[in-house]
Amino acid sequence: MGDNFFHTILGNPADGSFLDWAADGGIWALLIALGAVLGWWFVRRAMRRGLKQAIRGLDQHEATADVGMAVQAADSWVTTFLLAGVFVAVAALSILWVLGNNIDPAIDYLKTVGKSIGTWLATDGLRILLILFLSWVATRVSRRVIPRVLSSVMLGQASTADHDEILKRSQTLSSVFVGAVVALIYILALFTVLSVLAVPIGPVIGGFGIAGIAVGFGAQHLVRDLISGVFILAENQYRTGDVVTIAGVSGLVESINLRRTVLRDLDGQVHVIPNGEITVAANKTKYWSRINLDIGVAYKEDVVRVREVLNDVGNEIAGDPYYGLMLITPPQVLRLNSFDDSAVTFKMLGDCKPMKQWEIMGEMRKRIKIRFDAEGIEIPFPHQTIYWGEAQPPFRTDHTPAQMASVVGPPETTGQPRDADQVQTRVTTPVQPEGVAPGLPGGGSELSIPITPAMREEMLAVIAMATQARMSDVGSSTRSRSLLMETADND
Repeated sequence: MGDNFFHTILGNPADGSFLDWAADGGIWALLIALGAVLGWWFVRRAMRRGLKQAIRGLDQHEATADVGMAVQAADSWVTTFLLAGVFVAVAALSILWVLGNNIDPAIDYLKTVGKSIGTWLATDGLRILLILFLSWVATRVSRRVIPRVLSSVMLGQASTADHDEILKRSQTLSSVFVGAVVALIYILALFTVLSVLAVPIGPVIGGFGIAGIAVGFGAQHLVRDLISGVFILAENQYRTGDVVTIAGVSGLVESINLRRTVLRDLDGQVHVIPNGEITVAANKTKYWSRINLDIGVAYKEDVVRVREVLNDVGNEIAGDPYYGLMLITPPQVLRLNSFDDSAVTFKMLGDCKPMKQWEIMGEMRKRIKIRFDAEGIEIPFPHQTIYWGEAQPPFRTDHTPAQMASVVGPPETTGQPRDADQVQTRVTTPVQPEGVAPGLPGGGSELSIPITPAMREEMLAVIAMATQARMSDVGSSTRSRSLLMETADND
C-alpha cells in the first residue's frame, strides 16, 4: 500500500530510476533517519531534565553531594553518546529492512549477545556491581568517620587553650589517613573484581613486584618525598592552616600529604612543594605568634618620653575590646635597639594568638602615627641636600634681592663684547643702604635683613644667571674673570 501510494505520488516512475528507488524504500529510509534524530533529541531533553532535578536534590545534602557531582559528570556521556548509539543502531537496522535487505543475521546476533550479557549480568556482573557499591560505601564511611574519630580522640586529651592547634593537627592527619584508607579500599576492590573475572592475581602481583623494583631505581625522589612527609607529620612541624616559610616560599598551608605541601601566598599564587625539597621549615603561627615592631624617631626627641608614649600605646591596644582578645601579652618597648643614619630605633615586642600578629601590628602603626602627631614627636624621613658647586659666590644675608641684583648687574646678551673696564666698574661699585655713609660697607653698622626661602631662591637664581653670562663671554680676559670673582667674593 505504501509502495502504491508513493508510486502514484511520483507518477509511476520507470524501473531502476532514482524515483523508483525512492518510492520503493528511499522515502521511508529518510523518514526513519529523521524520526531517529527527533526521537533522540526529545528523549535526551527529557532525560537531562530528570537528571538535573536528581542532581539538585543530591547537592542539597552533604552526604550525597559527591554523588551529584558524579551524575553531573556522566550526564553528557549517558544522554549524548550512549543514547545516540542506541538510536543509530535501531535506525540503521530499520533502514536496511525497508530497503529490502535481510537483517535476520544481525537480529540473531544481537539476540545472542543480549542473552550472553544478561546471563553475565545475572551472575558475575551482579557480583562486580555489589563490590563496587560496597567500595563506594566504605570510602564514604571512611571520609566521614575518620576525621570525627581523630578529632574526638585528640580534643579529648587536650586542654581548652590548645583547641585550635589540636583541631589543625587533626585536620592534617585526617586528610592523610583518609587518603591512605581510600587508596587501600580501591586496591582491594580492584583485586576482587579481577578474581571475579577469573583473571590470575598471582602473576599480576608478581608483575607489580618486578615493576616496583624497576620504578624504585627511577623514583628515588618520590621515596625521599614520602619519607620526608612521614617525618613532617610525625613531628608536627606544620599543619593545614599554618603560615610557614619552606623552600624559600612563604604562604598559607592549604594542603599537605605524604608527598607534597601546597602553599598559597599573598598574591594568590599556589605553590606545590615536594616534601623532599624542604630542608628548613619556619612556622610563623604554631601555638602563638609574636608582634615585632621597630619604631624610629628623630635624634632630637627625648628617648624617655618616647618610650613612655610607645608603652602607653601598647597598653591602650591591650585594653581594646577587639584587639585585646587577640593578645597574650601587651606590646611593650624592649630596648633602644639601634642608632641608625637618621633615626633612633626602638624595638617593641608582644605575644598574641596565631595569625593575629599582622592585624595587630597594622593597628599599632596607625595608633603610633596618630599619637606621635598629637605629641609632636618627629618620625624621620629621608632628606636631600642640593650642592651648588665650588665656584659659586658666597651667600650673604646682609643684602636684599634688589641690592644683590644691583651688585651683580643684569645678565648681558651672549655675543656682545665687554671690555675689562666696564666689568670692573660695574662690580666694584659699592651699594650702600639709605642713610648709611658711603665710606663703610654697611656704614659702620651691620645691616640685619631676614631672608625668606623665596628671597633665597631669587638671589641664587640671579647669581647663577650672572655667572653664566660671565663664563660665556669669550672676549673677557683671564684677568677680568679673576677680578670679577674676587670682587664678588669680597662684596
